[in-house]
Amino acid sequence: MSKAKQWRSAIYYLALCAVVLSVMFTFIDEKTAKVTFYWAFYFSLAGVLGSVRTFNRQLLWLPGMLLLLGLSKVIWFYLAYTGSADYSPYNDYLNAGKRMLIGGVIGYYLLAHFQTYAQQSLRLIRYGLIAAFVGASLFGFWQYAGAMGRVEFALDRATISAYGYAMLSAALLFMLASESHRVSRLLICLAIFAVSFFIIVQTGTRNMIAAYPLIIMLVGLFHFRHLGAKAMLWVLGAVVLLGALSYKPVIEPRLDATIAEYQLYNNANGNQLGSLTSRLAMWRVGVACLAENPMGMRTEQRTAWFQHYVDTTHKDTTAMVYAPVHLHNELLDSATLQGIPGALVVVLFYIVLLGWALRNKNAPLFGIMLCIIVSGLTDVVFISREMTICIVLIIIMSVMWQRLEAGKKRV
Repeated sequence: MSKAKQWRSAIYYLALCAVVLSVMFTFIDEKTAKVTFYWAFYFSLAGVLGSVRTFNRQLLWLPGMLLLLGLSKVIWFYLAYTGSADYSPYNDYLNAGKRMLIGGVIGYYLLAHFQTYAQQSLRLIRYGLIAAFVGASLFGFWQYAGAMGRVEFALDRATISAYGYAMLSAALLFMLASESHRVSRLLICLAIFAVSFFIIVQTGTRNMIAAYPLIIMLVGLFHFRHLGAKAMLWVLGAVVLLGALSYKPVIEPRLDATIAEYQLYNNANGNQLGSLTSRLAMWRVGVACLAENPMGMRTEQRTAWFQHYVDTTHKDTTAMVYAPVHLHNELLDSATLQGIPGALVVVLFYIVLLGWALRNKNAPLFGIMLCIIVSGLTDVVFISREMTICIVLIIIMSVMWQRLEAGKKRV
């Protein structure tokens, strides 16, 4: 092997190992996860520059969607804040957009070269996701045993932790289930589901507690119908059993609290503080704000608009608790800031990746995208530093895995 080939090989493996390590450390040490993400970018950029003559437009669909979503946030920030007293290089949308642009470069480089190192790449992805899941789960059990209240890993936010862990678990579960349909492998997948659902329940994140079993069943129905009714009954039985075991200690109290908060919101016109009442208030005021400002505004302008609304209507005052941060809904937050075009870019991102996952029978990517969409109903995952990095890298790994598996079956 020539020295040039050795360098290209070394750069590729360094980039892929950095990607895998970043995902592995997301839930254990966020600083290490961030540092390895940037190292993955440096190696990928070096690899792209070193192979610029072999540029392949056919590989741009995934990097292109990451670049489009990232650019929509970066361009909005500079258009909205250039020359403004509110300009800050620490703006969440600006930094999220930059991370997606970086992810686009990483994705293009790895997708352009992974076939050259197919067997080793497949092993790195598979064992990397296994190690990430095992490490995160052990960390979660350690927090649960320590009576911390809600499991939140090293992210210090239980909700974001639940969303990211659900994506990781779904990716691994469906990756292993797709590779082999042996009974022993399916039992391992059931164990992964049982462990992950237990951890998610301990985060106390209501929407993911309800949605995660449904996502697993839905993806299973779409991608594993050929296994027959018996396999689906096993999955359904596991879901029902775990639900029954968790109902009294966790699910019923959360359900009662949700109903009580919804009634409180209606009775108090959104003026009584609560986890759900503040969200409902933000969503109602956010819709009114979008109706009057369809092309968006700066965050500070939105906060002022919200304040004027609650001062004049004397309702939904709890919206002001989180309004200066975000509106706890991906599409509404994007629409009220970036305008309707910004929200349409997010929708396009959802549609393209879901469509590709279905067309190519990529069960891990399908599960990841459903988790992202569900998470976006009650939070804004694309402005979270840790989740933006984790989501981008897990999506890239799932696409690489699917192509590698398809290539292996053709041989």
